[in-house]
Amino acid sequence: MGNMTGEAEGKLRLASRVILELEAGGFKELEADVFIHVKGYSLARVTHLDIEHEELTGLLPPKGGKFLTIQGVTGGLRISFHPPQRGVKNLMVENSHLNQVLKPGEKTRTWVGGKYGGIYIGFRKTEVRKLENLALRLFNVEPR
Repeated sequence: MGNMTGEAEGKLRLASRVILELEAGGFKELEADVFIHVKGYSLARVTHLDIEHEELTGLLPPKGGKFLTIQGVTGGLRISFHPPQRGVKNLMVENSHLNQVLKPGEKTRTWVGGKYGGIYIGFRKTEVRKLENLALRLFNVEPR
């Protein structure tokens, strides 16, 4: 499978702020890359959201993961880790376009997986369709 991080065909970069809420208190901003990874490109079997930064390696085990609550918040999404993972309680991805996937206050339980160099969110069908609509609207890329 290789190291599927960084730029690749069908991985559409969303300019985002990624902020960790720490169990010990306080916040840490990461210079992370956020991509809509569209089905049918670069080995993606389902359209998903990639959040990539070396500090996220091991937050969830590569090739593993868990069902977590994702909530729409004003200007983006919040992933809640219960119990906290490696000292992280929440991970926020700030990009207002993501509110077209989950509006502020909307929640879903979905698969968040680990990979080398980051994590990915494998949304449910309803959110996947909204993510694919976003990819089409912003980047003119359709799943294949």
